[in-house]
Amino acid sequence: MNKPFVLKIAGMLVLITIMSIAVSYINGIISERERNQLIVQQDIAKSSVRAQKILGPVLAIPYVEEYTDYVNEMSLIGEKIHKPVNKRRSSVAYFLPENITLDGDFDTEYKERGIYKALMYQLHGSIKGSFHLPANLNIKPEHKNGVIKFKSAYIGFGISDTRGITGKPSFSFDKKSYKFKQGSNIKALGNGIHASIGQLDTVVAQSLPFEFKLNLRGMEKFSFSPLAESNSINLQSSWQHPSFNGNFLPISKEIGEAGFTGNWSVSSLSTSNQAKFIKSLNQREQLTTGLETLAINFIEPINVYSQADRATKYGLLFIGLTFVGFFLFEMLKQLRIHPAQYTLVGLAMAMFYLLLVSFSEVIGFALAYLAASASCVLLLGYYLSSVLKSTANGLLFASFLTALYGALYAILASEDNALIMGSLLVFGLLSATMVVTRKIDWYEINPQK
Repeated sequence: MNKPFVLKIAGMLVLITIMSIAVSYINGIISERERNQLIVQQDIAKSSVRAQKILGPVLAIPYVEEYTDYVNEMSLIGEKIHKPVNKRRSSVAYFLPENITLDGDFDTEYKERGIYKALMYQLHGSIKGSFHLPANLNIKPEHKNGVIKFKSAYIGFGISDTRGITGKPSFSFDKKSYKFKQGSNIKALGNGIHASIGQLDTVVAQSLPFEFKLNLRGMEKFSFSPLAESNSINLQSSWQHPSFNGNFLPISKEIGEAGFTGNWSVSSLSTSNQAKFIKSLNQREQLTTGLETLAINFIEPINVYSQADRATKYGLLFIGLTFVGFFLFEMLKQLRIHPAQYTLVGLAMAMFYLLLVSFSEVIGFALAYLAASASCVLLLGYYLSSVLKSTANGLLFASFLTALYGALYAILASEDNALIMGSLLVFGLLSATMVVTRKIDWYEINPQK
């Protein structure tokens, strides 16, 4: 093998390395734009509403134990006497729902700021259930002569970001309507709302139903922590790309062109939420983390930055394959192609990724991919028609690039099968190269002819 041929191969490898550095630089631009997108989303969350987590409801019944205590005092004549003193001990009895059913439907929309945007949802929810109250709430005086007096009860409901509440939530308890007020009024629930429901009949055991409807806006993620003995959650939306996560997955789900539906059934026996929450109630501290949840992430089907980042991962491979194809044309057609021409072709391939990112921020990933790949194919096809001394050769190479870009898009669009598709692509191209060059005597090649 002659020296010029070896130098040609070495020069091509150096150019591939340089072009991969250029692609890495573009990858840095993608990362920067993605960080800007995240910053804008955080700013939108600060000025609008964050991801939502709901918790509850919880029934709180304050009560007072009045009792008489005796203190020892000295009389005027120096004798010890037991003086009666009336005292009061205040406390609150908390009750978690016996059962709860959450039915909800989500609408989605984008909130934009410049070229960046955040996905928002609005939950139209209905929450039904009941509280079981034992006779006298199972509360007995702690003192021998104590008398228990119950005060006005209230219902607390935890909502992580109350700015997302739209309209006036309707609420009924024991078939009577009440109005919500700001604040959960129960520290363990954190942020939220509450409703005063007045004095309850606590003499006999009873089951008291409740129902309220809530319109709640949030950003990208919705989660719910089940606290009842029996929890049934049924959620649906026209959004086609949900991600079900958290500690509980749906017992049934459907995802299609019409959107998604998800159904959960959670028993208190399958979660430690009640024990953790009751502990926080007793300690009178907020519990916003540590509870098990079910969650839905509203995933964007094509995140332009993550897709562009994935595309650059194949940059070295595609530039290398293009150079190999270019080199095969040179060898098979007995042409002389200057390293500067290789460099220009490599730069055009690297520019594809920069065009892809800049276009996708404005027109979306699919159209951006089409525009960027078409621009590069047309440019290289026109340029190579002269370099390869034939319009037919230029068109043939443009067809090769079109197939290559089409294969890359198929890989990017199929996340689960990306590895096998990429492997088959490389194997197929290697096989085609071996078939085309099977009769070449590499020792006799002389690119100077």
